[in-house]
Amino acid sequence: MTKPAILIYGNCQGEHMTHIARRLSDVHERFDIKIIPPHLATERDWETRYTEAFFADVRIVWNQVESGEPNYHRRMLESRLPPGCQTIGFPPMILLCLWPFSGSDPRLASADDYLYPWPDSIAASLSPALGGEDLPDDALFAAYMRLTAEKMPDLERRLRLDSVRARAVDALADVKMWDWIEENFRTTKLFHTSTHLTAVPFGRLVPRLLALTGDLTPLQSGRAQREAEFLMRGNHGQDIEVVPVHPTIAERMGLTWHDPHARHRWHAHDWSYREYILNYIRWEPFMP
Repeated sequence: MTKPAILIYGNCQGEHMTHIARRLSDVHERFDIKIIPPHLATERDWETRYTEAFFADVRIVWNQVESGEPNYHRRMLESRLPPGCQTIGFPPMILLCLWPFSGSDPRLASADDYLYPWPDSIAASLSPALGGEDLPDDALFAAYMRLTAEKMPDLERRLRLDSVRARAVDALADVKMWDWIEENFRTTKLFHTSTHLTAVPFGRLVPRLLALTGDLTPLQSGRAQREAEFLMRGNHGQDIEVVPVHPTIAERMGLTWHDPHARHRWHAHDWSYREYILNYIRWEPFMP
């Protein structure tokens, strides 16, 4: 007998939530878990993959909401949802203020998947490939620290902008996250990058989605919530690429969890903050 499905519609955070949901015993026994990642979907996918047949067994949708006019993918999603399915909205979690130099980098236009997808405009300006001086490591890192000190923005203002954006999206969601993020991001590491999360936010979000999910008995829902919280203990979340926080930003924002001597995962590597910046400036390959 075909099981009903939970469909998770969301970006890379939704993809990680799919991994979590598929490991929850009561959820796995009751539902199939499907995912549509709109950041990867194409129009052809809607013709060949996300067809009416794909949606036929969808009973529940965990829907990552967004403000503004619906784009093509969301219009297609809404047009194909079966009548009567339950939709539970959750927000994308974004914190830009800890990485304020994430502007453009011309090298991304021709980069492959194994380079640096989290741009740093100050670091890019120092790249020898883009007209910067070919300096020794110590001088290059010192130049980066000097330039970032000169161009450091008003971080509290950046946080207020994050708050305005996040509250606008939270208003559309059934599960709200921003107040909790704003209350906790200084004392607990919640983000590996501006949009990739540690396990802690997932440990808060997923149980709240489960509590609202129909077709689970109170006993099943309670067990699944506890199991999700347990799975996130000792888990590192979306840590395949960790962009370390600038030490001056950590100090000014009062990040009590920040360790200036920590090493940060970048695929198979563990880099210090200095190593990450130098490798980024030089666009050093890190995959064989």
